[in-house]
Amino acid sequence: MLEQSLSFLRGILALFFRSLRIEARSFRMHLLWFLLMLVIYMSLWMAQLWSQAFGAPGLRFFQYVTYLDAGFITLLGLSFFSTAISEEKEEDTLGLMTMAGIGSLGILLGKSTSRLFQVFLLLAIQFPFTLLAVTMGGLLPVQIFSAYMSLLAYTILLANVGLLCSVACRTNRNASGLTTFWLLGYLFAPLMALALKAELTYRGWSADGTLRGFVMVALDWAARSTIFSDLYEVTVTSFEFRLTPQIITNTLGGGISFCLAWLLFGFVSKEPATDSTSRGMVTRSTSGRLRFFSAGRVWDLPLVWKDFFFVAGGWGGIIVRCCLYAGLYGLCFSTSRSGGNSMELKHVTYLFQIFVYPLLGIDIALTASRVFHEEIKGQTLSSLLMLPRSILDLVYSKVLGCALAMLPGVLSLLASLFMPGGCDFFQPLISGPYMIWWLMNLVLMVHLTALFSTFLRSGAFALAFGTTIGTMILTGMILGSMAMAAGQEMIEGIILLAAFLQAGACAGCHGIILQRIPKLGEK
Repeated sequence: MLEQSLSFLRGILALFFRSLRIEARSFRMHLLWFLLMLVIYMSLWMAQLWSQAFGAPGLRFFQYVTYLDAGFITLLGLSFFSTAISEEKEEDTLGLMTMAGIGSLGILLGKSTSRLFQVFLLLAIQFPFTLLAVTMGGLLPVQIFSAYMSLLAYTILLANVGLLCSVACRTNRNASGLTTFWLLGYLFAPLMALALKAELTYRGWSADGTLRGFVMVALDWAARSTIFSDLYEVTVTSFEFRLTPQIITNTLGGGISFCLAWLLFGFVSKEPATDSTSRGMVTRSTSGRLRFFSAGRVWDLPLVWKDFFFVAGGWGGIIVRCCLYAGLYGLCFSTSRSGGNSMELKHVTYLFQIFVYPLLGIDIALTASRVFHEEIKGQTLSSLLMLPRSILDLVYSKVLGCALAMLPGVLSLLASLFMPGGCDFFQPLISGPYMIWWLMNLVLMVHLTALFSTFLRSGAFALAFGTTIGTMILTGMILGSMAMAAGQEMIEGIILLAAFLQAGACAGCHGIILQRIPKLGEK
């Protein structure tokens, strides 16, 4: 028994320290540490600027840091946590681990705990600096402790959900996609619970000891189970520490997800290695009911055909996107009718346009991260470059194939302009340089994602999103500092200058990608 226990611990520690060594030598982790420290100094600067007008600089500094941390952890869940086991499946090394005598529990703990420990270290680095918020005023130490407890609980949930998705899926792409769908449910389910609670309260339901009371309490817990609602409560004055519904539900959810991953691991570890190229939503059947979802015959533009079906999802991906945007409008419409409120249709259009813009940007960026991924992973890029076509033609043919699958989002955004009040939403943006700046942020994020995907195995979108948010924050800091000393014309000039610099950065990304592709083909 003692020898078995020691062998079990040796397997866990071997995987744990191996992962720590790899991450400690990784340039990406050191860059993330640097960016998180930079976020602290940027947040401190913004708090000092806004404190001259609103006061309580410590509270505002703490709000910036905690919300950015929550967004950073969310981005890590899309790539860092969700590839713990799926990357071993792609490299066909999962069977070797089981042959070495490491049990399923040891593999899960060794692979997932090290990544969770890395994120804990990133948060621990920030903790001493956030204590400065107490001396700046407007904040209590108990609020800092409560916020970090909420962040730790959210990290535990996200790490174990990502582990479960990584165990259930055979590729990193599918695992990241499944984690993304779960994150959308995690963010939108509390909104639905809050709307349903308001509707039931309007109909006379109360939180008494009956079945109706139990339903109201459950809806209240569901509405307060997200990290962002808990961080909002933490920043309320006269706050006292308590185990909030978010801390309890997120910790329990993380434990349940880990147990499910443990139970499921015994089945997926016996599966054979995956194919070198993922088919996505494209089926192999060319007849019967699934014929519509097959790739069919090759088009006259073969690269456009290949990326449309095998990278962007084909007709199945278009159907999923249409259902997603239609469901988003239905959610906005149902939210506007809850609680006895009856918003006008133009306000429903405003709400839809607020969400469809970032959703479309995320969809385009995620697809851009997979444009060259399959060729690099399957080592077929050198064969592709041997075709009698220029690199520019090859690259933009692949981009065109992915762009065809983005038509549902583009058409949804354009259709919203013809809805009641659709043009009124964009009128303040069209009349000034703000619209150009927002569009350039979207374009920059897409270009950075495509660029980072040629350097990183995973996490290109997360790094590109964080870089884009960082440039937006830096621009906001500059505008905030100049707003106190300059007029509106100077601010608009700075915005146009920032948009021009972002356009130059996008052109630079084009040049680097075109230079990078031949070098990748030589490997």
